[in-house]
Amino acid sequence: MFTVLYRTLVLPFYVRNAGTLMIVVLLAFGFMRPMDHEALITAALGSPFLLSLVFVGWGLYAWRTISFVRNQLLIPEHLFLRTFRLVPPVNRYLVWLGLATQLLLPVIGYAAWMLARAVHYQTWGSLSAIVFILIALIGCGAAAADFRPRNPVPFSLTLPSLSVQLPYVLFYPTYWLRQEPLSLVLTKTISMLLLVGVCRLYPTDDYDQRLLLIGLMLAIIAHSQVGRQQHAFEQRYLLLLPNLPLFWFQRLGRYVLTYGLIWLPELLIILRNCPDKVSLIYGIGLWLTGWGWLLLLHSLAATRNITPERWQTSVFWAFIIGLISIMFGLPVGGWLVIGWLGATGFSRIAVR
Repeated sequence: MFTVLYRTLVLPFYVRNAGTLMIVVLLAFGFMRPMDHEALITAALGSPFLLSLVFVGWGLYAWRTISFVRNQLLIPEHLFLRTFRLVPPVNRYLVWLGLATQLLLPVIGYAAWMLARAVHYQTWGSLSAIVFILIALIGCGAAAADFRPRNPVPFSLTLPSLSVQLPYVLFYPTYWLRQEPLSLVLTKTISMLLLVGVCRLYPTDDYDQRLLLIGLMLAIIAHSQVGRQQHAFEQRYLLLLPNLPLFWFQRLGRYVLTYGLIWLPELLIILRNCPDKVSLIYGIGLWLTGWGWLLLLHSLAATRNITPERWQTSVFWAFIIGLISIMFGLPVGGWLVIGWLGATGFSRIAVR
């Protein structure tokens, strides 16, 4: 049973969220030194407010795992997992506890580091709180996973709704907001925090504009799954779309507007936090570059049937190549041209 759950729930979760986890790891261990982590942990152990912020972050991650598991248990390919309700309750709950523990391994790993420092500094109150939160997160995850097979029909409360005819460019953003709000919040939060971080870090040392390009690239990687998700959305709900009498540039124009809307918050972040030594034109160029690369990622997802594993591997190697190119001085104008020309070229291939 553990093997079945690992292959159907645990492994797909880490594959689907590999981009987000990679960015978190880069932020945590790429920009922060071990001594910085030690200082942060020490401050959190001595401050109930900071410790509660850490717990909120863990709770958001746990909610993401719960949402993923419950959604996976509803898809037709995993209907056989509903037979788990026939397993004796004690054995079944132990299996779900093992599942929740595997999904929370990143949280458990960081919590173990905090527990070690709590023992060192003898902050027993913080240690007890961390242990309690870990037990609660694992227990809630197991209970939520066990609830779905025993209640296969989701409960929903029907409320009066106002019918509004949405334009096409709002189809996917609305679906993303309504059906996967946590994914939307995490993607945009990570992306905007990355841009704010590099903009605030820029004036503190002798950095050049390559730092801003690296931050932009990480923000784009945070959106690396959006193109695949929108393509999957169209494949599932808009099957007639490829047969509509539209020219390739008309289709591209609709995607330009859709991704411009998705990428709009980053423009506000750049305008608000653009360093004084960086011209406003350069900041807008950064945003336009990110816009073009989001379109390019969507075009690649639409023209190639790539498995999630290969997609994440490709994104990882693209990050390495992009980082090397930035270090060797490829300017923002070059990235802008590559992104927009690539999106245009692959969009033409997609309609053939």
